Amino acid sequence: MKELYEAIVTRLTEEVPALKMIDFEMGQLDALAIDERPAVKFPCALLDISYPQCEDESQHTQLVTAHVNVKLAFECPLPTDSLAPSARRAASLAIFDGVDNVYKFLQGFESDEFSSFSRKSQSPDNRYAGIKIINMLFETTFEDITAYQV
Repeated sequence: MKELYEAIVTRLTEEVPALKMIDFEMGQLDALAIDERPAVKFPCALLDISYPQCEDESQHTQLVTAHVNVKLAFECPLPTDSLAPSARRAASLAIFDGVDNVYKFLQGFESDEFSSFSRKSQSPDNRYAGIKIINMLFETTFEDITAYQV
């Protein structure tokens, strides 16, 4: 899991410099629920990795299907409504450029260690006024070989 996380962090750091912070998801944005500023720099990407499917290939090798959730969070201080001046609205909607860039540089991303990333879903989380959160779910597979073999 650590190698996969590090590969994603490196990829996003190099290819999406607009992200001011990339971190492991540990509930950082939950501070917003109690009207506190979260300990993140916006825009940020919070990563979480799960293994929803693991199949034995041999006694010491599994084929793992991994889900990588990329939670993107942006501050949205400017108006996005139809009555806003177009320049201000365009500046506010620039967050979608960030979302598109993350997709662009993770979709198809692969290495010798894991298969091509494939986006499986993308959805907003609109719980917090002034903060736009987009959850992107990617899937990849890899062989997990145990270090211990008799």
